[in-house]
Amino acid sequence: MLASTLHGSRRIRVFSGNPGTELLAQITRYAEHGDIVPVVDTVHPLDRLADAHRALEAGGVRGKHVIQIR
Repeated sequence: MLASTLHGSRRIRVFSGNPGTELLAQITRYAEHGDIVPVVDTVHPLDRLADAHRALEAGGVRGKHVIQIR
């Protein structure tokens, strides 16, 4: 009720960022079977972290930017 008071008639949806064990296991199975595949745009070495931030801020990203730490 408080959310509808603050946001008027707009529809409010709740999201939980704490998935359960079974959901994580299901997502793992999908990834292992190749049913879902992450899209990686660029892999940045850790010492070029600022370059990754600049690329994301510039926009036009077509996948995830990954920071390689090893």
